[in-house]
Amino acid sequence: MGFNNLTGLYALLALIPFILMYLIRPKNFEKVIPSLMFILQEKNKFIKASFLQKLLRNLLLLIQLSIIVFLAFSVASPYLQIPHTVMVRNNVIVLDVSASMQTKDGMGTRFSNAITEAKNNLGMRNTLILAENTPVIILEDASSGETLDLLNKITPKATSTDLGDALLLAGDILGNKKGVVSVISDFLPTEGSDLLIAKRSLTAKGNTVNFIDVHNEAENAGITDVIVDKDETIVEIKNYIDREIKVGVELIKDNSKSSEKELTLLPNSKEKIIFKTLPGVSRIELKVNDDMQIDNVAYISAPEKKETNILLITNNPDGSKIKSAMSALGVNLEVREPPTVNAYNVNHDIVIVDDVSKELFVPTDFVDLKKYVEQGGILIIAAQENLAELNTLDLLPLIIDSKEDKTTSVCADVIGMIFPKDPFSDEPCFTSTNKYIKGTAKNDSLTLASAQLDSSPLIIDMKKGLGEVVYYGIIDKESGFYSDIFYPIFWNNIVNYLMKTENIMDYNYKGGKVVVISEQEVKTPSSRLKTNKVLLDELGIYEFDGKKIAVNLVNEKESDVGRENVELKSDLNNFSAEKVKDVDNFDLEVPLLMITVLLLFFEFIYIKRRGDL
Repeated sequence: MGFNNLTGLYALLALIPFILMYLIRPKNFEKVIPSLMFILQEKNKFIKASFLQKLLRNLLLLIQLSIIVFLAFSVASPYLQIPHTVMVRNNVIVLDVSASMQTKDGMGTRFSNAITEAKNNLGMRNTLILAENTPVIILEDASSGETLDLLNKITPKATSTDLGDALLLAGDILGNKKGVVSVISDFLPTEGSDLLIAKRSLTAKGNTVNFIDVHNEAENAGITDVIVDKDETIVEIKNYIDREIKVGVELIKDNSKSSEKELTLLPNSKEKIIFKTLPGVSRIELKVNDDMQIDNVAYISAPEKKETNILLITNNPDGSKIKSAMSALGVNLEVREPPTVNAYNVNHDIVIVDDVSKELFVPTDFVDLKKYVEQGGILIIAAQENLAELNTLDLLPLIIDSKEDKTTSVCADVIGMIFPKDPFSDEPCFTSTNKYIKGTAKNDSLTLASAQLDSSPLIIDMKKGLGEVVYYGIIDKESGFYSDIFYPIFWNNIVNYLMKTENIMDYNYKGGKVVVISEQEVKTPSSRLKTNKVLLDELGIYEFDGKKIAVNLVNEKESDVGRENVELKSDLNNFSAEKVKDVDNFDLEVPLLMITVLLLFFEFIYIKRRGDL
């Protein structure tokens, strides 16, 4: 026992005058009493034992003495130190919900075993952290009942594992408080901070970190990568089993089998197969008997294909490199040769003017093309040596200065859809030309590429009315660009850019990515919610921004569920897992006052019964 206010014990000095009062005996005096009373008193004395007789005589003394003692001690604010384990108060559970936890284990899964372990390791107050590729706090400082209810609703996700960062997050939550952290996992982390360093950080602060392993032996073969293009989809399949297996692979659209292939996979090998990319939502299914199902399915989403109608106006159709590129893209291409252009009769998505003769091109055709653009059409004007002599009205986004007979590199100025980050962020110059038109881009236009020699704009985009005009300033016959493998890709990117065609990669994601959107109702594979931030951690189709988004695991390390991190587990076993002890001060001041009140009430009853009141 301890005291918060030792000076309060001076109140015990009140016992000195109290005892002296009882020691002072009153003087004897004579009193006449009836004989009958004397006889009754003698009879009463005969019945009571001598010990009880003394007790009754001194009971009031004991009661009043106790009252003084309890009051004195309550002023001193006594307390008792009660030891206990901190798990009762500060309990954090780090639960692995990565894809590998869906591995079969007997009649259940690793995850079902993990849930059982979590329920067996609850405290009075609990915090629950889900270890995905990004740790997520789903419950903080909750009762065991609330935690049990939530544990019954949690399902494993289609993501990789980051146990280290989840453990560090547990330490941040505990702060200066001591606690018990239970990490329940198969301990196959695929990314994030070092788990051992994270554990040392927590134990150094006096916390207990318990590792509960639910790993079991397993065999698996699964889809480890999906590369979706607008025309074809490449699927990578890996066999993690130490024997040769045969795998059936099906492409399913609207619950109907669209295509089927069979693969023979050697032990610990992987193969790639190609399917045609179907518009809308489809899925790839592996027909294989293994211990993890989530990587046996991959979803594919592609925007509905729309045919692009392009009109090419040229006097050199056989030598036009642009025509060859457009033909390779599979667009609906029409070619018209001046003077028969009929520009008044144009309802195409894109019109390209390339290598036209000044003498044959009817000037009024540019008048009609101007109306076409202002009403929402898209016009591409390709550079040619006598471009300055053509009366393009005010459609050309370039103010021409001169024709330069100099060799220069052509470099991308804007990294994006036409010139993607890979590889142009590292090397923006992609070709060279022997001749080019020197000039200045008009106001309110965007220069996409320019000559390295003097920064003359060579690819310009300009809004015009409701439409758009693009200047393509590379003279193909003066450059080797047309023989580059990027040339058809460039024109494909230009068409997609102008037609506002969405990148098919924006329809297909790996599990674990966070997408920021405008606040709206989002449909996930398992629920609906209103949010402005979507965590893509479930296998299947999400719906937001008017699109259907496919999310897949496709993680080679996460699918390797048969491996066991022997080195990690050996290091983890070197740490002891003793519960942290703590001490609470239980204040006795209020209980003592309550006892004093009860004694006062008992004293009143006793005096009343004795007849003094």
